[in-house]
Amino acid sequence: MNNTIYTELVSKYKDEALATLKELVAIPSVYDEKTKDEKNPFGKNVSAALDYVYKLGKKLGFEATNYDNYVVELTHGEGKTLDIYAHVDVVSVTASDWTSDPFIVRIADNILYGRGVADDKGPGIACLYALKALLDSGELNGYKVRFIFGGNEERDSLCLEHYFHTLKKEYPTLGFSPDSDYPLIYGEKSIYAYKARYDLNIDVKDFIWGEALNIVLDRCQVTLLSKVSEAKKLLPEFLAKYPEVKGKIEGDVISFYGVPSHGSKPWDGVNAGLYLLLFLGYLFDDKRARDVFAHYSSGKGESIHLNYQDETFTESSYNAGKMEYKDGVLDVYINARFPSSLDVNKVIEDVRNETGAIITLLGGSTGFVVPKDKPLVKILLKSYQEESGDYQSEPLAIGGGTYARESKNSVAFGAQFPNQDYKMHGIDEFFPLDVFYANMQIYARAIKELGDYLKSL
Repeated sequence: MNNTIYTELVSKYKDEALATLKELVAIPSVYDEKTKDEKNPFGKNVSAALDYVYKLGKKLGFEATNYDNYVVELTHGEGKTLDIYAHVDVVSVTASDWTSDPFIVRIADNILYGRGVADDKGPGIACLYALKALLDSGELNGYKVRFIFGGNEERDSLCLEHYFHTLKKEYPTLGFSPDSDYPLIYGEKSIYAYKARYDLNIDVKDFIWGEALNIVLDRCQVTLLSKVSEAKKLLPEFLAKYPEVKGKIEGDVISFYGVPSHGSKPWDGVNAGLYLLLFLGYLFDDKRARDVFAHYSSGKGESIHLNYQDETFTESSYNAGKMEYKDGVLDVYINARFPSSLDVNKVIEDVRNETGAIITLLGGSTGFVVPKDKPLVKILLKSYQEESGDYQSEPLAIGGGTYARESKNSVAFGAQFPNQDYKMHGIDEFFPLDVFYANMQIYARAIKELGDYLKSL
């Protein structure tokens, strides 16, 4: 990082920002069906996290509004609008897999560990305190800032759906979301979910594996109704052939363990569900069970000729995040990501033809590409370059979905630096402390530059 006027501007807010992040991470704001109701559309813990940023925003000097526990809006000023989008919801955890409690920030060797420190509570708080530094220095004037914290980004972004479509809020003049990678994201793939139905002949109890479609399914188990002794003989041979997955059999219950990762890059993880289906396909000599593994194990759809590419996006992805089996029928729920230039109906028809499965489109959103010569892209790129000193990294087009796609005239900007992986959605998610502080500096510069541009319009 370069030492600039923005280094000094944010310096006195570092300790408070870190303390705030610790408090926000301590709220386990995972979507919770059990506590979901009319007042808590995403569960009580998500509502608690939204209430926290509502009170925080008021304390920091912003006008604050909680819209039905879907989003909290912090505003200041009048004029052309700059939107900033962050989210307080986080993906689920299996606490026993973590080195320490995922909802208590642990600092070791100047690295923050905890669920949400990188996605997206850390970047959101860094950006908010950058905004606070500008507010206190009198730099927020001549335009309007709306800092919007949502509560449902990790599932369906129903929070911004509510904000823009139910509440009919106007789209911004410009916007960005601190929820991805630097230098910035100028394009995002289309993201859709579909259900693939297969008829199987496996003698097991009905099961449901997985929770979220955008996370690699990393653990599952099934109860055998027959062939238990055969399974015990086959399992060691299977695990020797596929050492990337772990498994065990206790009585008539088989458990498999993989590696979780973000659904936009399923090849970075190990899908326990797909491997267990493959095992069952061998055990019961069921070709269709083995087909499911063949169709989706690479994560890119290569075996079924569905790895679409175009001039912006170099690959597609297919994550089998959830599976349900009942009465001989398996439903596999797929999170599919492909170039925004493609029509989803063509993709679904291709999947249907290539897999022979019954395919049902469940919904999703079309991606986007913002031309690199647009002022929004140029201003953000320059802000990143002059604060970080990195003039080599190029803007990215990605498979991850951010709030930018739910808005207009918006892109994702930070907070992960090039060639780094903070294990978002993974075990022991982390965020280097110097990166947390560097983000404050970069975001302060970016907001100031975007504000100056808005004032010139």
